[in-house]
Amino acid sequence: MKEKQENRRTRMTKQLLKDALLELLEQDDLGNITVTAICETADVHRSTFYKYYTDPGDLLKSIEQDLLDRIPVPPRFVNERNREQLLAATTAYFDDVKKHRKYYQILFSEHAGNTFASKLIEHLCDGYVPVSENSDETSARFIKLYIANGTVGMLREWVNEDFPISSQRIAEMMYSLSNKINK
Repeated sequence: MKEKQENRRTRMTKQLLKDALLELLEQDDLGNITVTAICETADVHRSTFYKYYTDPGDLLKSIEQDLLDRIPVPPRFVNERNREQLLAATTAYFDDVKKHRKYYQILFSEHAGNTFASKLIEHLCDGYVPVSENSDETSARFIKLYIANGTVGMLREWVNEDFPISSQRIAEMMYSLSNKINK
């Protein structure tokens, strides 16, 4: 059965709760943030919070998943023909990161518990980091981990340094470095 699409009011309420949690995470650690504080900041009743989320951690997971879902799916095999499409999609993703800079800055901070970086690494390893067909399973796993950790490290620094190079340049660098490692 197809899930019922959320109405505008539901989407707006969830966004208010997400924005409230992010605002609170700028000042304090997740473990110190209460449902009451989130609801007061969002100007939403506690029962409304519990209609959608179980606790602040559940709300944070929802925010993280929203951002993970924005990552473009690369082609299974990259060749010269689809390389430009991959770079264009990756550049557009980095433009989206810039647009949502505050989210990324907060989620990469210690206040959010550093779970986002770990989830991003896992997400990249589970289908976004192509590995040479000549690699055995163990080597492929380590190559994926190396590339994913490097990618997330570069992304974190790029965000924290307020985007010192263009989205296109960071996409090209990541693509080039991944290819060099993966040969």
